[in-house]
This record gives sequence, C-alpha cells and structure tokens, in this order.
Amino acid sequence: MTEDGATTAMLDEEAPMNSPKTGHPMPRKALGLLSLILHPTLVVIHLALLFIWMRGLEHRLIFSLKTQRIAAFLITAIATTFGTIYSALLVFVTQILSVRRNLRMNQTLTATHDTAAAWAGIGSAVSQIWSQKAVTASISGVLSAFLYLGNILVLHITTPALFSLETFNSSRPVHVTTQGLPAYNWSADVLGDIRNSQSIYAPQSLYFLPSIVGSTTMLGLHGGTLYDVLESNAGIGNVTVNATGFNVTCGFVPDAVPRIEKAEFSPAWEVQWDGSPGSPAAFASISPDDTGNDTVVAMQMGFLDSVFFYYTIPIIDSNGDNGGPSYQNPYNMTGIGITPSIRILGCSQSPVTQTAVVDAQSNKLLTVEPAIRKTTSAWLPYKGPATTSPGLQKTAGGAWLPYNPATTYPINSTTGNLYIDFWGEWYGYMPPSYQKMLSAGDVFLNQNLNLLSSDANSKPRNVTLHELENSLSILVASMFWTLGHIQPAGWNASNNSLVTGTTDVASNAPFLLQGGATVIEYLTQVRLDLSIIAVGAGLAVSTALMFLALPSSLFHREAKREKDVLIDGTGILHAIWLYRNHPDLETHLEQVEHPTDENLRKAGIVRIRLV
Repeated sequence: MTEDGATTAMLDEEAPMNSPKTGHPMPRKALGLLSLILHPTLVVIHLALLFIWMRGLEHRLIFSLKTQRIAAFLITAIATTFGTIYSALLVFVTQILSVRRNLRMNQTLTATHDTAAAWAGIGSAVSQIWSQKAVTASISGVLSAFLYLGNILVLHITTPALFSLETFNSSRPVHVTTQGLPAYNWSADVLGDIRNSQSIYAPQSLYFLPSIVGSTTMLGLHGGTLYDVLESNAGIGNVTVNATGFNVTCGFVPDAVPRIEKAEFSPAWEVQWDGSPGSPAAFASISPDDTGNDTVVAMQMGFLDSVFFYYTIPIIDSNGDNGGPSYQNPYNMTGIGITPSIRILGCSQSPVTQTAVVDAQSNKLLTVEPAIRKTTSAWLPYKGPATTSPGLQKTAGGAWLPYNPATTYPINSTTGNLYIDFWGEWYGYMPPSYQKMLSAGDVFLNQNLNLLSSDANSKPRNVTLHELENSLSILVASMFWTLGHIQPAGWNASNNSLVTGTTDVASNAPFLLQGGATVIEYLTQVRLDLSIIAVGAGLAVSTALMFLALPSSLFHREAKREKDVLIDGTGILHAIWLYRNHPDLETHLEQVEHPTDENLRKAGIVRIRLV
C-alpha cells in the first residue's frame, strides 16, 4: 500500500466512526428557543419604533449644526452594525434549524438537495426556484428559503434607513438683561449729594431735554411711560418687559399766603407761598416781560417731591370748576402790564406699574397696560409735599436764605427709589429757554396746551385739568429719560466729573436700574428623525421572518430522544457521512453518466429520511 494508503488506514484505525463525541452541536431546544426569542423581539423593536414615531419622541434628540456630520455618521454606523449582526444571527440560527428539519423530513433526495441549496444564499435560492421548472421537487422548501433570505436582504436596506437627521428651527427662552429707571447711589448725606452733585450734573444733562420731550423715537420712552430696554439679543418676536408710568395729580393750594412785593433789582413782582410757618417756600418771579396773561409757569420751589405752578388762564376740571382762590395784585400797577391775579396749584407724581410689549430686536413699544392717560380730572385741595427740601429756609428774622447743610430735614421714600421720589428737585433744574423767562419745561407745557400760539384766535380760552396733568406726565417721563441716558458735554465717566472750563467738578451720574426679561431665540438645529417608510417596511419584514422561521423553530418538539443524531450542515463532508450511513442509496440511485444538475436532480427522486 502506498504511503497515502497507509496514512488513510492509520486514520481509520485511530479515529473510528464510533469514537467519543467532540464539538457537539448546540442542542435543538436551545436553538429553537433562541429563534423564538430573536424573531418576536425584532417585531417588538419595530413596534417600539412605530410608537416613537407616532409620538415624535425621536425629535427630542437634538444636535448642533457643528456636530451634524459626525452625528449622521455615527447614527448610520450604529444602525447598520446592529442590523447586520442581528440579521446574521437570525440567518445562522434559522439556517441550522432548517437544515436539521430538512434532513429529518421524509421526502425525496432531490427535495432535500434543493432546500439545502436554497439556504446557501439569495442567488442560490433564485436558481433553485428556476430549477423547479425542469424537475419539481420542493416548491415550499425552496420558496420558504427564498422568502426568508429575501426579507433579510430588505432588512439590510431598511435598518440603515431608519434614522436620519433633519434641520429645524427651534426656539428657546433666554434671559436678557434690561435697563429701566434711573437711580442714584446715595451716601449718608442725601441732601448733600443733591446739592453738591446733582446740582452740577442735572442742569447740564437737562439742556438736551427740549429735543427729547414729547419724542416718539427714544427707546425706553413713550409718552408718560418709561419702559425697560432689552440688551442686544438674538430673540425674535414680542417680549414683555416692565414699564413705569408717571401719574401726575394736581390740586389747588387752599392756604397760601401771598405776599406780592416789588423786586429790588428788577421790574418784577415776587409771589411767595408759605405753606406752614417755618417751612421752605415756593416763589415765582412774575414780570410783564414774561408770558403775558395766558400761561402756566413753574414756581421755584423748596420741595423734593412736589412742583408748584401759578397760572393766569382758567384751568377747568371735569365739573367746570376753576380751582382754588385767586390772589389779586394789591398794588395799582395799571399801565405796566403786570399780571393782575394768579392761582397756585401743587402737583405730585406717583409711579404706576405697567407692563409693556416690545419688539425683541428694535425695542419698539407695541402696547403698554394699563393706560395712564387721563380723560377726566377734578379739582381737590393739594395735601402738600411729603418731603421738604432745604432749597430755601426761613431765618428767625423772616428772611429766606439758601440751604444750610447743618440743618436736618425729613427724608421719606414712597417707592424705594429716591431718584424717582425727588422728581421735584430735578424739575427745578430745568434749563432756561428762548421764551424770555420760561424754562424748557414751561415752554413744553404751554406749547402742548397751545398757549404760546402767535395767533390770538387759535389760543384756547381755558385749559382742562386732565390735559395739564397728561402734559406734565409726558414732561416728567422725558426728564427722567434725559437724566438717565444723556450725559452732559464734557462729562468724564472715568472719574465722575464734569469739565467746566479748565476745572473738573466732581459729580455723580445716575445709573439705569437693571432688570430682566425672557426672549424667545430661534436657532437652526439638527434633530433625529425616524422614517415611517423604513419602520413600516421593517415591521412587515420582521413579521414575515417570524412566521417563516416558525416551522423550523418548533420542529425540535418532534424529536423524542436526546441521542438522536444532530447534523448542522449539508456540505461535502456532511454528504459523505450521510452517504456512508445510508448504503442502501447505492442501490436506489441510478447511475448518472453525465452528472449535470438536471440529470442528478432527476436521479434523486427517491424518497428517503437521511437522519
């Protein structure tokens, strides 16, 4: 015997057919149970994806535009990897179970061959279906393998297509800082701060008031309202911000003591009002060169939170009343044009909390509520100021002298913001105007009431009280806006000083209180999106796979004995083993001279159970 023959004989002796089992195949029950778990699980996964799509839950996974490329790659890679591994496991388990079932079935040898060959791949399955035209042996077995592998192929397509990334415009609330009312860093000496600092800063800032008052283009100012201005932001749409309206209420002075005395150095007359003994006074210079007989003029005052006016034209309330007593000129001044009589009124302001809606980008005011513009008003006695200011103080001899810092006066706050409470002090710093002795504030009031018209016929015969209060509301809001937003020429912000000539005069500027508002920012982002087409197709495919694999998965129940032979394949080694264990096949199979596929399939029409 040749060396090869000797080796073959030796192998036969060392490895007889009945040698102990090695590498025992996986038990049929375990494989069947695994198949019964994997296939329904795939259906459940697609049902879960369908539920997620219906609820739009996948849209909660959001990415930035910067990470779009890498996110898209990772999502596709993960889905493809999962689908490939899962489908490979399905094919592996189902193919083994199908082969075992195919070898156990009592059918023709050609049917066993066709079914086993169909499981080699989708191409082989198509070929075996075509072969059934010549020799019909196993339509159901071949078609089952073709449908299973075809659905696996579809699953390879639908799984990577499940997820994609789509761009969308998202919105999010963002807190934005706002600037609102002016305020002031007061020291312990509040009155000293007023006299030594604001008396320097305020007059210079208020020189810009004439171009501001009544304006509709100043951000943060609208009529008698100051509203918060948003810092630069990326918000779009309307934003709700805080606003403050200045409600001005005026009343007649019932207990004024007029003293009309000839001025010492000018052809004018002074009217002093002494509200109570020992208190500061309000006085005004009334001159024939001033305004004539039809004006409303502010009096120089000695109060922080009140402003007093004298008027020479009837101011009528909603009941037709003309205020308090009229103070007549006790001197005979015929021929010099002196105002014959005056009335005095006192005004206070109270901030009204409002809510404004502005455009996020332009800060343009859209609406403000509640409205503070009055349509009616009635004369009532003025109750007097809550806080006195040492603008003037009366000496023991009865003379009115400038403020003495050593004197202490009560300081009260009704709003918590002394800068707002002390509006009367800032009003006293109104700069003069081109209209003779009138201040810029006086000019606005009289122009707004049409009292300075050059056409005598267009001048009103009287003024309504609520029109006067509305005009003062606009003037007060404009005054605060000017003080908070416009710094004087020559202002040195680095050391809080004002250059006057060649000297820096120390002062303090008011600052704007900061608040906050919520704006809605819109930005382009990327979110995860589920394809309903891929989900639907995947659900149909997974359901079909589950039913196609069911016969092979349940076939193990037909095996009664655990010692039954298990064979997992139909390769050439498996075929040789099966042939050697079925010697009767040699007598049943015809000798085929030309081993074409068709001839072999015809010869194999022999019914047999191989295992």
